[in-house]
Amino acid sequence: MRQGKLSKGAGFCLVLAIGTVLTATGAAALEDEIILISEVMADPAIDWDGDGTVDAKGDEWIEVMNVADVPVDIGQWWLRDIASEIPDLQLSGVLDPGEAMVFFGSDAMAWQQSQGLTAAGFGLNNTGDFVQLLRSVPDIGAGDLELMYAISYDDHEAEDDRSCGWNEDFTDWVLFDGLNPYGGTRDPGPTGCLPSPGDPNHCGGQVTVETSSFGRVKTLFR
Repeated sequence: MRQGKLSKGAGFCLVLAIGTVLTATGAAALEDEIILISEVMADPAIDWDGDGTVDAKGDEWIEVMNVADVPVDIGQWWLRDIASEIPDLQLSGVLDPGEAMVFFGSDAMAWQQSQGLTAAGFGLNNTGDFVQLLRSVPDIGAGDLELMYAISYDDHEAEDDRSCGWNEDFTDWVLFDGLNPYGGTRDPGPTGCLPSPGDPNHCGGQVTVETSSFGRVKTLFR
């Protein structure tokens, strides 16, 4: 068993990275492919997916990011809410190093319908939840998935149009509350920064004192 970093960010976000080394080939693949959940919007109140309709299920979104040094085909990666035993969405596409991709609840609903499943979307809980990123086990077969990465968030991070995610240099899990300011004292606290689906999680109030290469960033998640 290869255990990744287990820590708490600024606040009560539990960050978990797990990978099982099966063979020398599998180990190399796991070392090369490092994908993480970088931002989550659990309680949308505007039309985030751009389909012309505000929908509590369809406009939820989860952003994933490649922090490896090589492009990664994410066709064998999956997203799942902890309440479900069945993945909510099989991902697709190729992520270049440093690239982020956003998957909406509407994407999950369309995939679920294509699989003959109930179109429930991600079903992110607005009082707090645990989101998992899984990967098909190499050389084992379809249906065998391993937990590679997971995050949890609290209820104040899931109010209308607030997202939460890693800051730009991956040192803290922060609140993006620019559309719905948070006036409380819980961590992560208010930043006034805007959600940024698909874009770098830049926050004007944050001062980056050290530039991080992706090689350095990915060591944080081993």
